[in-house]
Amino acid sequence: MKKVKRIFIGTLFLFCLIGCSKSVDKPNDENEHESINKIELLFSESGGATKTFAIEDADGDGGNPPSRIDTILVQPNKQYTVAVKLYNITNGVAKDVSSMIQAQGASHEFYFIPSGINVVIQKTDKDKNGYPIGFQSNWQFSTAGTGSILLKLMHKTALKGPNDGPNVGHSDIQISLPTIIK
Repeated sequence: MKKVKRIFIGTLFLFCLIGCSKSVDKPNDENEHESINKIELLFSESGGATKTFAIEDADGDGGNPPSRIDTILVQPNKQYTVAVKLYNITNGVAKDVSSMIQAQGASHEFYFIPSGINVVIQKTDKDKNGYPIGFQSNWQFSTAGTGSILLKLMHKTALKGPNDGPNVGHSDIQISLPTIIK
């Protein structure tokens, strides 16, 4: 009976030890960040004013649909410098979390995927490894048209490479932005 009791206690101890240890599959992820529930895209034309287009989603990714998605309205045959700003809004207080995610740039990348419109988008900022991030970019619009741009922020801890596609990693943000060029 003592032998069975010792085996039982030993097995229980092992289960507790295994259950309380850190997961090897998900090591301490230094790239976790606060919820993003507001995005601003700042379009600047050389010598012109800056236009801001915003997306607001009180509960962040998933859950309820965004409460605000501005339509991007630009002119044909124009180039814009675009900056992305990310915010966490809690209890009415907006906190800019862009710099935190930029600091984690080796694990993040923005993608801007046009549909139904003619635009060439080039990311101009890079992470510590020289790979694109996308907080800064140039957008060259050509002919007039109506369509959308799928904005994705991909989280790529230990996966990011120089020419990754938009489906590598998991999505921190994924939203379609209506776009009109006229």
